[in-house]
Amino acid sequence: MRADLRRLAAIARRDGVIFTSYRLNMLLRFVGIWYFAISFYFVGQFVGKPSSISSLHGGYFEFVLIGAIVTTFATLGVSAFSMNITAEQSDGTLEAVLTTPTPMWVVLGGGFLVPALFAISESIVLLGVGLGVFGDGIPIAPLLLALPLLVLTTASFATIGIVSAAVIVIVKRGDPFGGPIRQLTMLLSGALYPIEVLPGWLQAFSKLMPAYYGVRGMRELVQSREGFTASLDELAILAAFTVVLLPLAILVFRRAVGNARRTGTLATY
Repeated sequence: MRADLRRLAAIARRDGVIFTSYRLNMLLRFVGIWYFAISFYFVGQFVGKPSSISSLHGGYFEFVLIGAIVTTFATLGVSAFSMNITAEQSDGTLEAVLTTPTPMWVVLGGGFLVPALFAISESIVLLGVGLGVFGDGIPIAPLLLALPLLVLTTASFATIGIVSAAVIVIVKRGDPFGGPIRQLTMLLSGALYPIEVLPGWLQAFSKLMPAYYGVRGMRELVQSREGFTASLDELAILAAFTVVLLPLAILVFRRAVGNARRTGTLATY
């Protein structure tokens, strides 16, 4: 276990060095986050407080910030693994890593840590906007209670991300799941608007997406301020998504790597 943790740290350290070496890109990404937040602040000034969110504390701006934070972690789960595998392929290091006795959880987890830290940083920037720069402010205590929701939302979307990484190991290029899932998440999760504005049949689809429960549970904690027990149903549903789908996703990834090893295509892309 100690050796595996050293490998995990080594992969994360490598990714951290690469990520921080592109400082302009990093700066532009954080500027983009501010642009997003400020844009929706003025949208909130325009739309006021719609009757559909009248029961929530804060206005439309706070409503969107909560949705943006949840979808940031959902996107992390969907994208991190496939992007890491693609980078390993293009750098020529995938075969070297996967032909060692490094466990799959180390390979997947090591490439996940740096994107996770960046997602946390994005959320902190969004919260910095919402805690008083603009808007009515977002209380910190309920946000801390919402951490399990964010973790389970990320884990449930990670199942899709791991399957996407498995597909990339086999087909080399093209992620058939990441893009569509991210778009559907923004459309159906209720991040930017209540799902009640959608047609009834689309609302039914919304309830099949983990992000819907993450967004709803976090709003219950932060904007409704009903206490931790109010989000227990959402926690249970997200935990069920994770417990059922995560082992299956890891199994699919193992099979994909095994197939690439047998066919000798692990190093090609």
